[in-house]
Amino acid sequence: MTTFKIRKYTKYILAVIILFMGVTSCEELVDESPISEIDPENFFNNNNDALAAVIGVYDAMQPAFRVKHYLWGEFRGDSYINGNDGANANNIELTSNDVTSGNSPALRWDNFYTMINRANEAIVNIPTIDGFDANLLAEAYALRAYAYFQAVRVWGSVPVFTEPTRSPEDLQKERTPATTIINELIIPDMLAAEANMDIGRISDPFRFSLTSIWALQADVYGFLGEDGNAKEALEKIINSNQFRLANSPEEWQDMFLNDNGNPFDADSESDGPFKVMQGPELMMSIKFSLDESQGTGNANRSGVFSLFFAGIPSFTLSPALENKWREKFPIDSILWVTKYPDTNPVLTNPETGSFVYGDYRYYLCREGFTNLELKGVGNARLAKYNKFNYNVSLDDSDIVLYRYSHIILFLAEIENRLGNTGQSLELINEFRTARQLPSVTEIEFGATEDERELFILDERHLELIGEAQRWWDLRRTNRALEILNPILDTLSTGTPLTQERLLFPIFDEHLVENPLLEQTPGY
Repeated sequence: MTTFKIRKYTKYILAVIILFMGVTSCEELVDESPISEIDPENFFNNNNDALAAVIGVYDAMQPAFRVKHYLWGEFRGDSYINGNDGANANNIELTSNDVTSGNSPALRWDNFYTMINRANEAIVNIPTIDGFDANLLAEAYALRAYAYFQAVRVWGSVPVFTEPTRSPEDLQKERTPATTIINELIIPDMLAAEANMDIGRISDPFRFSLTSIWALQADVYGFLGEDGNAKEALEKIINSNQFRLANSPEEWQDMFLNDNGNPFDADSESDGPFKVMQGPELMMSIKFSLDESQGTGNANRSGVFSLFFAGIPSFTLSPALENKWREKFPIDSILWVTKYPDTNPVLTNPETGSFVYGDYRYYLCREGFTNLELKGVGNARLAKYNKFNYNVSLDDSDIVLYRYSHIILFLAEIENRLGNTGQSLELINEFRTARQLPSVTEIEFGATEDERELFILDERHLELIGEAQRWWDLRRTNRALEILNPILDTLSTGTPLTQERLLFPIFDEHLVENPLLEQTPGY
């Protein structure tokens, strides 16, 4: 939500939030007075009301994804270990892949279904408005499809609601099979979103537009193994010419930086934080703004700082990730020159002018920047977004959902599976050139489809660290057990993964609230 829209439509948003006071859980609903005295049929009178309703869905998206986006897609991979004294039991469950059904931060879905309920209100009521804005209906369809796609990836089968819920009785539903949700709700919704969206709404950094709808389609089709359809969606994004790859360390860092200082200016630390988070690759993010009143708790504050750079960290970068990064792009001058004799590193020491060997993204993502002695391997926080401590109530970091490098590397992955090795390598080197990193040779890329896929997944791992992609990459390519179980075997708290436990369990309290629910198999 942009500040302008929040201010302009404040009165509408308040009405919508009251109207859609999300049906959170059966227990909480029983204790509520009537949800609203506003009749939806009397609210949806014009397109201003429709816009307010859609903004209400984005408003619900903030608390639904502020933390869960990362708990679901980031920390079950091989990128992190528990941060010394900062890891609580719920955090340890994620990095050790031993998630239990009592893990409230990861599993409670009340805010999530509030978002879906608001989307349902918009989808049902916007078409009743004379001369309704089809773009708004398209956004509502896209938001609902996005939400249910996350649900299917997280839990598999979940209760499905396509009509607004107005009473506790409405919530008593069994889990609908994942294949049914995908085929009868997600795919129709995302296609309806594309069909209703005007060609003029090609891109928008904080709301669904054609390019982000195509990105969602690519993710869904990729998850289903329908590579041809995924490729078509990705190529639509590329052919839109709306985005390009960042081509300097400063431009790359600016896409993520929300901090007290600039890593390229040692004297820049101030009373911040200052927020950049702009760049040519950013396709769609969940917007957070300090102009929004904080209200109760941190529902409209981002969870980025608290997860990645809190003073007592819950998670630190794993030795597996750091060693992979150093092996691919050596930090030792001799090893670098031996591996890449024709390419100089990008960073230089400002005092001596000498090269800082290695991948600049490694230094920008690791606590301490180029001072590797500050934190040993396995002890550094992710510093992609923040490099200084500040109050979590000031965290307005946007949550990046879709970025152009994800599109390019995803298409490279798909081209490889489709047997188009040359096109795949060309995309990888387009990406490497933009990052000012050494080009990849055919030999380095790999002799088999399997070797090449692992190479591409490593490229995605380093580029998209901290963006909640790694777990879904391992799930999409069916490599989670292959890659993670050898690591889990070395952990005292690690539990070997099984196919069933790739999904998350249903939260204990939801099973009590709704007796029709059954626990996820394997838990």
